[in-house]
Amino acid sequence: MSVNSKTWWGTSLLEALEDFTDSGRLKRGRAYSKDHRVLAWKISKGVVKATIRGNINAYFGVYKEPKYKVSMQMTHLTEAQWKKVIARLSQRASFIAKLLVGEIPDNVETVFAEFHTHFLPNSYQDFKVSCNCPDYAVPCKHIAGVCYRLANILDQNPLLLFEMRGLAPDKLRQELIKSPLGKVLADATDLGSDELDFADSLYTRPEPQTMPDEIELKQFWYGTSPLPTELPVLKTASIPAVVIKKGGDYPPFWQKPGSFITVMEDFYIRMRKINLKVL
Repeated sequence: MSVNSKTWWGTSLLEALEDFTDSGRLKRGRAYSKDHRVLAWKISKGVVKATIRGNINAYFGVYKEPKYKVSMQMTHLTEAQWKKVIARLSQRASFIAKLLVGEIPDNVETVFAEFHTHFLPNSYQDFKVSCNCPDYAVPCKHIAGVCYRLANILDQNPLLLFEMRGLAPDKLRQELIKSPLGKVLADATDLGSDELDFADSLYTRPEPQTMPDEIELKQFWYGTSPLPTELPVLKTASIPAVVIKKGGDYPPFWQKPGSFITVMEDFYIRMRKINLKVL
């Protein structure tokens, strides 16, 4: 299994690639997905166009750094197939809710299977690729590099998979909110997107208090009322963590394979336990 992607849908794309090519070629292909190798990159209407920097190799008579043109796309579902799939997706609130916020439901493949098709690629037949390099094998290492880079992009933009399969993300949203359930969920999502009010200060500013002219020193330090002898029982705090969850499981700065939200949830739980011991 490939570990070059952070999400299950990106990993599924690479697993399909690994099923019909050797591991050595794929290992070389990973190196061609890096920024210094990719000279140009464009995705338009589900077609990836890339220019990949090759290697100088005097043994094969290559004395000037070559630049190879790579094209890659997935086979598209027909309009009739998409119509059936969207109709079924529109019947499930869990599907609509995730798709409207840019996530892919874990069990989305069950919907496609009902109509004898699939969403994620599962064989080489799901790809249409080309490269003008002299390598006879398909996919070559340049095509493999493009696939690895695409998997990383899909980690940040999952709905791009729908475009790769022939349905623009905007079109998907329009079709989902046409249903009564989709309209309700879309309205609820829009209500939560109001702009936040900015505070004047990062902390609570102290307010000046008027002190009486004559006050005893003991009263000043102990206050007007005694402190409680027993502290109330602490309850587990409910932290919405809106700022953390807004970035999703894999925000741009997070480079580890595990979910950022899961790591932060574990961190909060451990800090609560430590604080309870201290108190």
